[in-house]
Amino acid sequence: MLFEFLVDISQTHPSLGAAIVALGVLVAWRFWRFSIQPSPGHGGAFFSNTNALLSRAQEYSKTDHSPFTLTIANSLMYVISRPQDIAEAYRNTETLSFNEFAQTMMRAFGNTESCIKATFTPLSRDKPGFPNPRGKSLATLVPQMPMHQLFPGDNLDFLEKQFLDCVTPRLNMAALRPYQVRSSSTQGGNRIQEKEDALVLPLMEWCSDVFTRAGQQAYFGPELANTDLTLAKSFFVFDDLSWQLLYQYPDFLAGEMRASRDAIQRALTTYVQLPQDQRHGDAWFTKAVENEMRALGIKSTPTHRKISFWLLTYLLHHGLHYINAIRTETNPAFLTPTNPLPDLTYLHNHCPLLDALWNETIRMSTYSASVRLITADTPLGGKILRKGNRVLLPSRQLHFDPAFFGADSPVDEFRPERFVGKGSRNLARGDVWRPFGGGVTMCPGRYVAKRFVLLFVVLVLRRFDVEMVERRLPVADVGKPVVGTVSMREGEEVWVRVTERV
Repeated sequence: MLFEFLVDISQTHPSLGAAIVALGVLVAWRFWRFSIQPSPGHGGAFFSNTNALLSRAQEYSKTDHSPFTLTIANSLMYVISRPQDIAEAYRNTETLSFNEFAQTMMRAFGNTESCIKATFTPLSRDKPGFPNPRGKSLATLVPQMPMHQLFPGDNLDFLEKQFLDCVTPRLNMAALRPYQVRSSSTQGGNRIQEKEDALVLPLMEWCSDVFTRAGQQAYFGPELANTDLTLAKSFFVFDDLSWQLLYQYPDFLAGEMRASRDAIQRALTTYVQLPQDQRHGDAWFTKAVENEMRALGIKSTPTHRKISFWLLTYLLHHGLHYINAIRTETNPAFLTPTNPLPDLTYLHNHCPLLDALWNETIRMSTYSASVRLITADTPLGGKILRKGNRVLLPSRQLHFDPAFFGADSPVDEFRPERFVGKGSRNLARGDVWRPFGGGVTMCPGRYVAKRFVLLFVVLVLRRFDVEMVERRLPVADVGKPVVGTVSMREGEEVWVRVTERV
């Protein structure tokens, strides 16, 4: 009845019909946003396909890549895309603040206001525990602690060996059988045919499980896994859906994400309630952060896996071309034919193709972006960024800009050679290279991520022959505003056939 009435009105009185529709949109907007002055905005486009929206927006400023704005609901967000402007924004800690964003995330994780206040209150310079010569808050100190563990040195070597000890027993045919897919399974509607002495595995599931369990043990020792046997699966879910938390999705749309978050928090709560002398094999900074929090009276109340997946996917998609080259390059790291463990120093310092494969994989698959709150009017890129709004610093558009990365090969093709040879090292340096963010929020785990992923790939290729059941690249889910590494679209799992090398 109502629909027929509107159709009739629109045909006989077009102006009146248009006014009724506009009024309906206004009322709907006011119910949604409780706002008096709505504007159409870019919210729908942002959440349905962030990457496409940012790329389209850049077309309007492609001559100089100057800052532009997006209206998301009733919020204004400045997007910075010029490399030198992004670098300047990362350096500006006076008027572009990350604290507000961090506090919002703490609230989303259920932290009390007293906990947040204690975390952001400057501490004494002569406090016990982690050195604090500048009297910084715990919020500032905590990101520095992982640097002592995760930057090259003895502490990072410890983690790498922990990872190696955990992964090595998992890389044999018997350990792979739980992941096996029977011949009754299908891919794209076609039956997966088994071969004798081969196992067919889902690559993302395999990488996810290995990396989550190995990382869990490297950082926390064996006790965390014992608190919840399904913890690894909860982490998979939260890792894929955590962007809903960052962009404050309403509860009724984010039930799966919140359930996985709660499961992880319960497991960590149980873990830290164990006396420290009953926990062993954990990383140095795990206890260091816990001790700093306890000293403030904060209680324990309630992108490695994806990069390895994409790196192996790109390798396998190119057949034996890169696989044989990597085996040849890394073979000297295995000192004797019978020694299953590599010389880690050799892998770190004498494998330029392996290093280039890492760079090209993170160029194509990382999706890092930083957000800052503007605390005072700020000149940047020839514009004035107004106080109270937010700044978005994306990196994916930089990494797919032909002006920087398309000199020899199209930017949408996997070509690690762009990072090999004279002058290529500059690509992975400077203002155009932001796979791990920048400034005070640059990911401190970038070194350990690289070591874990490359070590896993080298061991897999040395111990197994691996081929795609169907040689195709999965479709990346670049539409979601994820943090870190892009996921594959649902239903795009890559099935691989694995046989033991002799």
